[in-house]
Amino acid sequence: MSYSDTQEGCLDFCIPKDAQEATKAAFEFAKTSMLKTEEDGSKDWDYGPFSCLGNIPLTVAVACCPCWASCIRYRNNEYMSGKSCEVAFVNAMVAGAVCLGPCHYAVVRGQFRKKYGLKGSPCQDCMCGCCLGPCLLCADTNQLMVSQGIKVPYLNLKGGAPAS
Repeated sequence: MSYSDTQEGCLDFCIPKDAQEATKAAFEFAKTSMLKTEEDGSKDWDYGPFSCLGNIPLTVAVACCPCWASCIRYRNNEYMSGKSCEVAFVNAMVAGAVCLGPCHYAVVRGQFRKKYGLKGSPCQDCMCGCCLGPCLLCADTNQLMVSQGIKVPYLNLKGGAPAS
């Protein structure tokens, strides 16, 4: 593959196209959707942002082991966005490098909410991504376990009703 001797060629060489698109989507979200508070979706979340204690092993892993938490976050992004874990990681890192990390997360979480008809708004997605990262990581992981049947080694839900 060859790259042109232009600004675009340099950008293409340094940053994968997927990451460029993810960053553009995050920037567009910041310009147009970040302050939209009207909720969409009709289904309540099985796990809210403050239901961390509904899965104690996951909460302990997120709180005590940032490396494991990062792996869980990017695996979640894979399930939420449909992109591979590696692509989800690069997309989030590039968006985060230009201070658009919460906006990128809000875009991905918004796609997930739409897919399952879950209640929420773009503003909630962004604010939760900014302020409640560890709590939201637990909630998203638990919701993915319920919605998509994913398994996280040693951290799976142990039956029982979802925490409110």
